[in-house]
Amino acid sequence: MSFEEISLKKLAIIFIIAGVVLVFAIMGSSVTNLFSASITEEAEVKMKQAGDCVLEPSDGIPRIISDCPYNVNDTLVITYKPQQPSIHNHEPV
Repeated sequence: MSFEEISLKKLAIIFIIAGVVLVFAIMGSSVTNLFSASITEEAEVKMKQAGDCVLEPSDGIPRIISDCPYNVNDTLVITYKPQQPSIHNHEPV
C-alpha cells in the first residue's frame, strides 16, 4: 500500500487525528484534567466587580462568574474541574 492508493479524505482524517494526538501530547497533564471528575462544594463570593463575582474554592484557584446575580459574602454551591478556572454550575445555598 502506498500513499497514492489512499484517498484524500482518508489522508485528511489521518492528519487531523495525528494533530489532535500531538496537541494532547504537548499539553501533557491537561488531558487528564479534561477527563477528571468534577468537584462540587460551597464557596463564598469574595469580590464583585463590574457584574462579575470572584470566588475562591478550596483548591485556591480564583474562579469568576460573569453577569453574577449574587452579592459579596453570599454562599454558593459550585461545580468545577480541578486545575481549571471555569465553573460549570453555580446556585445559592
